[in-house]
Amino acid sequence: MRLRLLGVSLCALGFLALTGVHAGATAGSATADPVVTNYDSEIRVDRDGLLKVSETWKLSNVTGTFTRFLVTRDHLQDDVDHVQKIEDLQVKAGDGVLKSEQTTDGDITSIAVADVAGVTQLDFTYTVRGAVAKTLNGTEVRFAPLTGLGLTIQDANITYSTPEVSHVSCFAGAPDSNTPCTLAQIGETAGPTFQQQGLPPGNTVRMTVGFPDGEIAANSIVEYRKSLKRSFSTDTAQLITALLVLLLGAVALLVLYRLRGRDQVDPRRVVPASLFSLGQDARIDFTPPAGLRPGEVGTLIDERIDPVDVTATIIDLAVRGHISITELEHDTEYSRPDWELKRIANAPAEELQRYENVLVRAIFGDTDSVLVSELGKQVRANLGEVQDALYDGVVKRGWFTERPDRTRSLWATIGIGVTAVGVILTVVLALFSSWGLLGLAVTAVGIGLIVIGRHMPAKAPAAGRVLGQVAAIRGELLEMDVSELPTDQHAELCSRALPYAVVLGGSERWIDALVATDASDDEDEGFHWYRGPRGWHLQYLPDSLRNLTTNLTGALFTR
Repeated sequence: MRLRLLGVSLCALGFLALTGVHAGATAGSATADPVVTNYDSEIRVDRDGLLKVSETWKLSNVTGTFTRFLVTRDHLQDDVDHVQKIEDLQVKAGDGVLKSEQTTDGDITSIAVADVAGVTQLDFTYTVRGAVAKTLNGTEVRFAPLTGLGLTIQDANITYSTPEVSHVSCFAGAPDSNTPCTLAQIGETAGPTFQQQGLPPGNTVRMTVGFPDGEIAANSIVEYRKSLKRSFSTDTAQLITALLVLLLGAVALLVLYRLRGRDQVDPRRVVPASLFSLGQDARIDFTPPAGLRPGEVGTLIDERIDPVDVTATIIDLAVRGHISITELEHDTEYSRPDWELKRIANAPAEELQRYENVLVRAIFGDTDSVLVSELGKQVRANLGEVQDALYDGVVKRGWFTERPDRTRSLWATIGIGVTAVGVILTVVLALFSSWGLLGLAVTAVGIGLIVIGRHMPAKAPAAGRVLGQVAAIRGELLEMDVSELPTDQHAELCSRALPYAVVLGGSERWIDALVATDASDDEDEGFHWYRGPRGWHLQYLPDSLRNLTTNLTGALFTR
């Protein structure tokens, strides 16, 4: 506070130095300096803590606007301010009431009286509310009526009319001065009396009058300075409340997940299953359990449709004879590869799943062939319909009670809503109180809801057996000795297993098994579902399929 008052004084004196006019008046005499010859003040302290102030200012050579200042804000620790209110102000000159302007700026309240030319005495009356503070052994009046005035005050006399007084103090000089006033005493029959002689411009007189407990009621007006420490207070009440909200929120999220998001199946269960079975004439048939398709398997495992699920479905459609994939010749070694997808006219008569039909229509539209490099816009426009059909398909199979994407979207929306409420609550509480931590706790619960919402889709009991079969198939794809497959069926069976390995893992070993069918150094055409360009060899298959998968993913999912 003292530093701020010092700033006020320096500004006043600086203005004086620049203009040659005292800060307390806007004009002066050419022959004598303007001064306050006498300042006399009587202050009555009521038992309710109100100060009734009557002041007489005797002026000499003061013209223009007379401005006086009072300290009305005291800065304490922990971002606490004690504020004083100046009320019922009246300024007289003789029997006439003068117009005055009262302004509060920061710690200081100024009272300006315009056009005091020829006036030799001003009488101020006003009430001060909030000047009495509670102390350890009673109360204290803390009042500084003379602050930063730009005129010399030759003689200042202040008397108090009060009940019993316990102690007094008075300091005069610079705002941060500890120099005692000329006189500060407690009279035997009258109230405290203070005097200061020769107060230079810009100086301050501040007084303290103490009272025993019960004499004068404290009426401090408390305001709080805005700061991060204050807004996010870690006091006991705020901290315990915020931690309680976090704890209850965490418990609620855990209960919510256990009731709505936990799978109703045993993830450790393994059900005997195989992609291969012994058919007639000792031939091996490719028979995935329950007619599982690669796209469905991927969606069942992680409850979402990933790019790999769609690209594996395209490869599976090709392997099953509904699409052919032809790698085009490269103009140069560094040319970007491209592939032609063709719809097979005499495709097998097996019934396609709805999502497979939608995907085929999305790829080809009204044509029978398309380049992978040209797939993008057309397929992306229909990809949502493909995903809808696949999600609807896993629900129709009874693996989920509701679509996983809609479940995630619902809880994400709720989580975002709670987070937004938490952010707004944090801002409001931080601006207008010290309970910002409570808003942060609510925000944290909202973020937790967004995170847990990703795991809210729950598999239904019907998915349990299928997941057990998928676990068995994954083990087969990763560990089966591919060389045990019949030589005459090796390429066919490895091709059929490849899309499942793309989703479940182990695709490299099944591609290597296809490469192993190359028995010569001559160029190879490939397989019925994948054909290479001129001069292509099966040894190129790993790179070709890797590039195909990358380009398909880019065409289908890159915006």
